[in-house]
Amino acid sequence: MTPTLDYSPDQTVPPLRELMKLAGPTIAQMASYTVMHFIDTLMLSRVGDDAAAAQGAAGMFAFCFISFGFGVLMLVNALVSQNFGRKDYAECGRFLWQGIWWAVTFAIVILPLIPLMPRVFVLLGHESHLAQLEGTYFRIVMAACITKLLSTAVGDFLLAINRPNSVLIAAVTGVICNSTAGYYLMLAPFGPHLGVAGAAWAQNVGLAVELSVLLAIVLQPGIRNTFNVLDYKFRWPQMKLFLKLGTASGLQMVTDVLAWSLFLSFVIVRFGTGALAANNYMFRFLMVSFMPCFGLSAAVTALVGRYVGAGRNDIAAQRAHLGFKVATTYMLTCGLVYFFARQPLMHLFTHDPDVLRIGTTMLIFAAIYQLFDSMFIIYNGALRGAGDTFVPSWVTGLAVWTIMLGGGYVMARFFPRFGVAGPWTLASIYGAFLGVFMLTRFRVIIPRAVAAEQTADAVSPDEKPSATLPVLEPT
Repeated sequence: MTPTLDYSPDQTVPPLRELMKLAGPTIAQMASYTVMHFIDTLMLSRVGDDAAAAQGAAGMFAFCFISFGFGVLMLVNALVSQNFGRKDYAECGRFLWQGIWWAVTFAIVILPLIPLMPRVFVLLGHESHLAQLEGTYFRIVMAACITKLLSTAVGDFLLAINRPNSVLIAAVTGVICNSTAGYYLMLAPFGPHLGVAGAAWAQNVGLAVELSVLLAIVLQPGIRNTFNVLDYKFRWPQMKLFLKLGTASGLQMVTDVLAWSLFLSFVIVRFGTGALAANNYMFRFLMVSFMPCFGLSAAVTALVGRYVGAGRNDIAAQRAHLGFKVATTYMLTCGLVYFFARQPLMHLFTHDPDVLRIGTTMLIFAAIYQLFDSMFIIYNGALRGAGDTFVPSWVTGLAVWTIMLGGGYVMARFFPRFGVAGPWTLASIYGAFLGVFMLTRFRVIIPRAVAAEQTADAVSPDEKPSATLPVLEPT
């Protein structure tokens, strides 16, 4: 007989300890992904700058293809967390399965689009040999996209039910397998030396191993029985709510990723393949700062959803502000390192003088970008946990396409004398605007929710409406 366990939020734990207990493994998970991409790019840089440039551009477009589905799946965390907070554990499993059904459906829908993408690289003006490398990497990675989508659904479920260490174990195991396979396929003296194709196949191996570990953990009797994991039925009421909130999150993700992909492959490429390679190298360092903060943001999403579900919006706000303080301290430290150590950092990847010159310039802008990126990442995650996804998604889409992509193209097209500094200046302005907006939005939403909660407390129990998800409806 399975013992009855209390999974309710523990409000007696000191706030920082509570946050880091949940965020620590998630940060480590994101750090492991950062290490994976860093090692892959480092190995490809030994193959050549062109191979590394191809991986960066094709990888961005591959993620762009799945980003809508990925963004929707991020609501598994918020919805399961809210049910976890109100101790409706059976509903947790039902939302997990709606996420799984969505992942499978979305993967099937996008598969026919994969053969079309390699031609796009040519239309974007990439050199023929670079476009060929990009097409190879893109096709191989996208062939196994369902593993990434399913891993997101299952991993966010485990995070929401307070199993972050399980997610970390799966991620680290996948990274080790990815790096081992990558070395064999790309650089090992006894290996096949497949270049970008080897990097793509290695990534697929890592994701498949990660998903296998996650599934093995979810199917353990303690989790399976407590959280109704075997309730695999498609349930329209849960799916309708999942898509109602998740669609806005997915649109925010796809517009953001697509704009960044075009910024890289349509704007930065105007300065040459060397600039494309330098941008990829710079992004590997940028991931060192923002990927762990995405892990912290996922923890903030879970905590905000958990306390909103428990009817404690005041504590939800406190955890979001605490997460921002932790993230800002870390990202500002990274920014100082990028600025003062930009030369030796870029030398890790290349010794080409032009790539070095462009790359060190980009690292200066990466340092500036840190000032506001933590604000955007944390408060966007907090708003998602509170169920507020519609307005943030539209503001993000509008800003990224006008300020960053539109402004960046104008700078590259009409003011090429500024080099990559022109487009990256507009990207930095975009980051500042979005960070301030997310903070302001959160400060408006949470007091409104607290006031509604206090009003509800003044109503007699017989007159109160039944609780519905989410507590904060999108406006």
